[in-house]
Amino acid sequence: MSDAEPIRFRPEQEAILNYRGGKLGVAAVPGSGKTFILAHLAARLTLRLLQEARADDQREVLVVTFANAAVNAIRAKIDGELRRAKLPVAFGYRVRTLHGLAHDLVRERPALAGLAEDFKIVDERAAQSIREEVVRAWLRNNGVGVFADYLDAALRESPTKLAFLLRDEERLPKLAQSLAEQFIRQAKDRRATPQMIRAKLSALPDSALPLVRFGCEVYEQYWRALSYRGAVDFDDLVMLALHALEQDAAFLARQQARYVYILEDEAQDSSLLQEQMLRLLSAERNWVRVGDPNQAINTTFTTADPKHLRAFLEEPEVRKHTLSVAGRSAEPIVALANYLVSWTLNEHPNPALRDTFLEQYIQLAPPDDAQGNPPPETAQIHIAYSPGRHYTPDEELDMVAKALYRWQQSDPEETAAALVPDNQHGFKLAERLRALGVRYEELLRSTSSTRETVRRLELVLRYLAKPIEPKSASRLADLYRDVWWQTHLGARLGDEGEPWLSETYKRLAELKRVERFLFPEQGVLLTEALNLPEDEALEPLYLDLEAFRETVQRWLCAAHLPIDQLVLTIGQDIFHKPSEIALGYKLSGLLRSFAAEMPTARLSEFAAELRRISDNERRFIGFENEEVGYTPKKGVVTVATMHAAKGLEWDCVYLLSVNDYSFPSGLPEDHYLDEKYFIRDSLNLSAEARAQLEALLAGAPYNEGEASAQARLDYAAERLRLLYVGITRAKRKLIITWNTGRYHHQGRVQQPAQPLLALYSFWRQ
Repeated sequence: MSDAEPIRFRPEQEAILNYRGGKLGVAAVPGSGKTFILAHLAARLTLRLLQEARADDQREVLVVTFANAAVNAIRAKIDGELRRAKLPVAFGYRVRTLHGLAHDLVRERPALAGLAEDFKIVDERAAQSIREEVVRAWLRNNGVGVFADYLDAALRESPTKLAFLLRDEERLPKLAQSLAEQFIRQAKDRRATPQMIRAKLSALPDSALPLVRFGCEVYEQYWRALSYRGAVDFDDLVMLALHALEQDAAFLARQQARYVYILEDEAQDSSLLQEQMLRLLSAERNWVRVGDPNQAINTTFTTADPKHLRAFLEEPEVRKHTLSVAGRSAEPIVALANYLVSWTLNEHPNPALRDTFLEQYIQLAPPDDAQGNPPPETAQIHIAYSPGRHYTPDEELDMVAKALYRWQQSDPEETAAALVPDNQHGFKLAERLRALGVRYEELLRSTSSTRETVRRLELVLRYLAKPIEPKSASRLADLYRDVWWQTHLGARLGDEGEPWLSETYKRLAELKRVERFLFPEQGVLLTEALNLPEDEALEPLYLDLEAFRETVQRWLCAAHLPIDQLVLTIGQDIFHKPSEIALGYKLSGLLRSFAAEMPTARLSEFAAELRRISDNERRFIGFENEEVGYTPKKGVVTVATMHAAKGLEWDCVYLLSVNDYSFPSGLPEDHYLDEKYFIRDSLNLSAEARAQLEALLAGAPYNEGEASAQARLDYAAERLRLLYVGITRAKRKLIITWNTGRYHHQGRVQQPAQPLLALYSFWRQ
């Protein structure tokens, strides 16, 4: 569309663009263009301010949204409209994320928030590292501590099993980390400081609210760690911004006068604290909130709650508009999505979940619409369910991978996605696609190539952390096989070199004294150190091992360098592709900032930080631009979680693992991710900790188990909305599959999710 060509808006969109002021709530369906129309409304309001502006006018339109990528997209649309009107761009408006806005407010008057002028903000990676160290220290000092009463009775009576729970990072330590993170986030959303919580606890018996006592102790230590650094985290920003606005009436009035209109995108993802900040900043005056409560999919791992938007839409002074027309999907797919909403509202087997969705349905675009729905005859829907036919996880992955291989051969001009419920499922699918030669991209926590590059560096640091100890021989062997071989002799020999690699790995791993190989005494040959035969045919291997030894010697000599310099030194030897070299520089900066936050960190802790990235426990974008939204490519499969797919669309979409574990329905036979086998009575400790905190702050009674029961319903509701999001990503083709779960071989066989069965019945009509 050229700049001169007028944009055709739908009647629903025009009604929103006619907004002149007041409180407006917009409930939008997927694909209805809510961000598009919000950007155009922002542009029109900005034009009005610029045309009315005086010389000293500093009034602005403020647009707040959830993600950085949306910030850039909205800016581009507003700038485009300003150019059409031949007005200067980047004036008269501001587009920020909610945390970015809070940062602006705090940075303007840090003293109001109790901060020094030079305060720092720790990113989520650094904040998580601090929390992890605090929790590890707590577990070292307290052992099982307050968790003892929550453990399964058989475990409490076994010292060996208790020791295993504490030692295994995937068991109690991981649960404690998750509980601490959610507790601190919830406390900050309720504006509760550690001191406030401690004061309220002091009035109770020592045995009361044990999970709050754990959370408070961790929160106190985390608070001190940030204070020591003169820093705050992202969750602090909104709390402190709200505090600053409340502390100084003149400061608040100046901000309210500056932001004449406040437009909020993705309002279903707002938390209580964020809503309070915008409510105060807008003076309940010119405030537009746009969102889709049916796409609220962040509620179980953040403090976001769609009830805030739904309550706003019911306020008597709020004018309500809908965006119900969407041209993204073909009619059969629209009908399937609408049926999921209708079935949930009226027929869901668990009545407690029948209010999961706001009753709004997607309407097809009219025939003359500029963005009309794909023709219904081009639509294909397949739900891989047959009574009595079960798919194991491996069978499901193989079936989908082969289908995507065929798709790539037959439809190279289309886009396709495989959407999975969790990252691990995505990794396994990516492996199968790679084995079949399918071109794909990952929207997981990090790409497979990034993880592999990070893993190589992690192996080097892990060895350098403890180069001379009983296990160092196996680490040295890993270093040769997984880091050195593939880019040196192995790259030349390919599969023919496998016998050499296998034998050399064995000899390195069996070394009794690693230093005998690395720093041999005078006259000791390499072949003698490794007990290798002297054979002229093995000369290339000897030369490769000599080069490897010299390189490791150089790394050991460089181990005293600052971590960023050490990483760059190692990178010169193990990174060769431009993308790897660029990633090496980014990793050096990452670890430099980690060292600044953790001055006493050792090489083993730097290696552990990289391990979290290579194991995909932490999101890390390689050399891609994190600020730019993803655009699906024709002929390339996108592998993504359903959460990451929100806001995107593809011609063809596969939804995987739609079973009653990934998508439970709050029924007695369902199992839940947050209910650990080693915790008694199927309690969800994170939910119980939040409930204990709420009871403490409200002075209300706490009843054990109620929060866990409610958490099941909240999780099931969010997964219904997640399934709805997945369905509405598809334009023309939609395939839904399921599997029997990872423990099927142990007799715990998952069943098709209840909504899958309902959709299957509807589709078969």
